Amino acid sequence: MWDANIGSTTRVLDAAEVARAPRIVYVSTVGVFGNTKGRVVDETYRRNIREGFLGWYDETKFGAHEVAAQRARAGAPIVFVLPSQVYGPGDHSAVGDQLAQARAGKLPYRALTGVGLGFVHVDDLAVGIVAALDRGAAGRSYVLSGPRHRLGEALAIAARLGGNPLPRVALPDGLIRLMVPLGRFTGQPNLREIVSSSVGVTYWATNERARNELGFAPRELEDGLRDTFEALADRAYTRS
Repeated sequence: MWDANIGSTTRVLDAAEVARAPRIVYVSTVGVFGNTKGRVVDETYRRNIREGFLGWYDETKFGAHEVAAQRARAGAPIVFVLPSQVYGPGDHSAVGDQLAQARAGKLPYRALTGVGLGFVHVDDLAVGIVAALDRGAAGRSYVLSGPRHRLGEALAIAARLGGNPLPRVALPDGLIRLMVPLGRFTGQPNLREIVSSSVGVTYWATNERARNELGFAPRELEDGLRDTFEALADRAYTRS
């Protein structure tokens, strides 16, 4: 993970420098802010790294962002975009899988539903990245976050769109913590990191700068999920 995030970022920026690329868009993540603890932060926010990191993903994504930031301070023409939780057609993430299951009425149980995320539709994110390439200022960061919801709220929206109830079974955070040592036996070898990056954690940041400077306008989660599920249904119909 260290090489995938920090090593790859370093190599790509080295190549861009050699090629004398006139403009670079670095796609980072709002995760570099760490746990915002219920606050909605902006691009000027700096986390206290003395508090440690939530896991290896968190630490290596922060490190990769710092590599790019150092290059920008040295004069590299880098524009930073910081997406939040991405969703949309073709989403194979754990969050995307839960949303799809909730909509289909197949979610077996609810867990870690208190984590706070910003949900950005993949098409809106793509438009925001292109806008940053065209109009973003070098050395400047832009949060490309969508509307903020707890995971439980997002699952409820997905279930309602599918006309299904959420499962009655909800695993308490304390129980999931107790299950951490058993993660490798249940197909979740990184359960410890999943718990540490979810329980009591919010990844909330405002997109005001991107709205004002880039014209970024992400859709509401209900609209985005409806578009997502309709696109998936169209694909299934076409294949049949």
